[in-house]
Amino acid sequence: MNSGISLSMIVKNEGKHLYECLNSVKNVVDDIVIVDTGSTDNTLEIAKSFNAKIFYFEWNDDFSAARNFSLSKCTGNWILYLDADERLDEKSADIIKSLIQTNENIGYYCTIVSYDSEVQRSNSIKYVRFFRNNPAAKFTGKVHEQITPSLEKLNYKFIHSDLVIHHIGYDISKDGKKQKALRNLELLKKDFITSPNDYVLFQIGQSNFVLENFSEAEKNFLQLIKSDKLNKQFKADSYSYLAQISFGNFKNKDAEGFISSAIRLNDSQPFYHLLLSKIYLRSNRIKEAINELNKSIERAKSLSINSSHNLQQVNVSLQEILYYGLQLSYQINDLSLKQKMIDKLSAVNEKKFVELIKHIESDSVKTFDDVSHYIKNISNLNISLLTFILSKHNNKSFVRDFLTELYKIFSSNIDVIKHYALILDYHSRTDEAIKMMEDNFTLIKTDPSALLYLAMFYLKSNQNENALNIFNAIEKDFSQYHEIVQKVKAIKERLMKSIEV
Repeated sequence: MNSGISLSMIVKNEGKHLYECLNSVKNVVDDIVIVDTGSTDNTLEIAKSFNAKIFYFEWNDDFSAARNFSLSKCTGNWILYLDADERLDEKSADIIKSLIQTNENIGYYCTIVSYDSEVQRSNSIKYVRFFRNNPAAKFTGKVHEQITPSLEKLNYKFIHSDLVIHHIGYDISKDGKKQKALRNLELLKKDFITSPNDYVLFQIGQSNFVLENFSEAEKNFLQLIKSDKLNKQFKADSYSYLAQISFGNFKNKDAEGFISSAIRLNDSQPFYHLLLSKIYLRSNRIKEAINELNKSIERAKSLSINSSHNLQQVNVSLQEILYYGLQLSYQINDLSLKQKMIDKLSAVNEKKFVELIKHIESDSVKTFDDVSHYIKNISNLNISLLTFILSKHNNKSFVRDFLTELYKIFSSNIDVIKHYALILDYHSRTDEAIKMMEDNFTLIKTDPSALLYLAMFYLKSNQNENALNIFNAIEKDFSQYHEIVQKVKAIKERLMKSIEV
């Protein structure tokens, strides 16, 4: 065994990612060990260009088995393990060698930041990815494999480091994420049968959540919050997932209880306070919603990924929180809060979108062409806010043209679909509005207000039976959303009387 650092990897058909990965560590590691499980692309050619030691392993649906084979081929005193879709941060590359100036058996926690451009949000999780080599150290778990349990048994010391690893493997489409989650779920279920533990169950719950198997995910997380062995931060996240599921099902009281429990366990997460603010807003508890908004902003400002000891966190950007705050100000007509949010957005390089808002609210804008150059400043973070502002605009032709362009870009956004349908109906294009909402029914069926709009369009087109079916679905699926349900009951009563006549 030499005194250097070995990079340990397992790969298969990673030609798309491997070069950037190896390039990020080429001046850091002394030994590159690549274990291939059946590549048919240019993966191995890329590995050879970095003078990697290449070995072959027959895949057996067990990531730990492949990882352990790779470990057995490493000769360095220290091990760094990565996936091909990861890159070591440049600053980490500069400091990593200072961490090995010790004879102690140490495992260093590294921050793995996973990016998701679709929602413009990242997640970070702390894993031991850099540790002193030991022939007795073994990975466990068929998927989401871990080295920590083995190092614990070997009495390793664990230290939080400033090492950051960027993970781009989940910066893919929603369908791509679901395919990965489905693959992982099958392996996790097998793993749980042979070795049931809270960590694997947590991963099963996360996979079910990604797959939108919310009833199964709810069962998983309800079991986890009863556990005495689950790490406090993972238990907080379990409460957070339960809160998100309840919020999506319009069970506000349950959602509030769950996210409050998460906050009691871990008050440092901006996302928790942001979700609680949204829960309060839906319940018309405005003062509390603003209070939680301010807490979320404070947490986002103070949170540092590199120094935080949170093992797992949702990295909500300050911009996302501020855009929500600005939308809140519009909804409650709070001019002071509006100006505060605008000032804060301008201070974090969101001036162009602020300019767009000012143009829309001025009398100078006559057509979409007047603001078309701002289209690149519209994102998933601010699209809901923008559609809300447009819905209040008096120039309906301008709104129609703007929403026509937005629908081309954000065709799967429920707020865009709803407001575009409404403006089409306003312009006597109700049949087009109905068709668009029917084409997107798998999306709008989760939103009671969107369903209510569709039902009203049906009534306007004398499709009373279709409208009645939608009303019944709203009453059944959104019984907790009392405001909408009361409206539905009143409309149904009038409809039934008219049918009887």
